[in-house]
Amino acid sequence: MKTIIVFGEKTFKISVPDESRVSFGPWSPPTGEGRYQASERALSGTLRVYEGRSKESSILAVFSGVSGFRDTSLDFSEEVAREEGAIIWKSDSKGYEREEKVKRVAEWTDGLLPTGEEAE
Repeated sequence: MKTIIVFGEKTFKISVPDESRVSFGPWSPPTGEGRYQASERALSGTLRVYEGRSKESSILAVFSGVSGFRDTSLDFSEEVAREEGAIIWKSDSKGYEREEKVKRVAEWTDGLLPTGEEAE
């Protein structure tokens, strides 16, 4: 079994048998002359899980509203930026003055954040 994290309208994990095939694409692929006039819902991302690897395999699950997914066995790291600061407005007889003090720190995470779980 492998675990896949799915991102989209909801973030969730699914366990998929190793012999399964996973595909990603629109709910209803555009066809014919009106291919780009399909509704946004019809073109939204859909993750499909099939029983086996062949094209004739039965479908086990379909998840719509998906924007992305990843297998948790893959190494993953992401650069995350954190900003801390304040904006101070000063007013005197000469008008308003804006002073901004911002500190920005960027670091690479080990892949824990993309699971949808809050880091402690």
